[in-house]
Amino acid sequence: MKKRFLPLPLLLLTACVEPMAYPGQLDKQAAVAAQSSATPVDQIALTQAATINGGRYKELGQIEASVGKVTAFHPTPSVADAEKKLRIEAAELGADAVINAKIGAPHICPLSWSCRDVSGTAVALPK
Repeated sequence: MKKRFLPLPLLLLTACVEPMAYPGQLDKQAAVAAQSSATPVDQIALTQAATINGGRYKELGQIEASVGKVTAFHPTPSVADAEKKLRIEAAELGADAVINAKIGAPHICPLSWSCRDVSGTAVALPK
């Protein structure tokens, strides 16, 4: 009887985790996001500031994601990997920039040996 309920806590734990990407997947995700984005993924601006373009922008939504390493033998995700993931998530929302961009330090997370969390606010700039 106890063995039947063992997977349930694990399932609940994984349901609370934000989307995880691995560095090897980022190029494929960028190509998919580029098909629907007006701004090329590598040209989406990232800023830690709370505003951009003199405050003339439209907020599209909050971004929260993680970049992790597959095994203990893979390198820890770099800041460049984290920035790329932030740009990919912004492109999927149709953003031109990300304000309040934050890239966390590497830490151990539930589904990876090490990961970096990224967050920010996706914004569209007037054309």
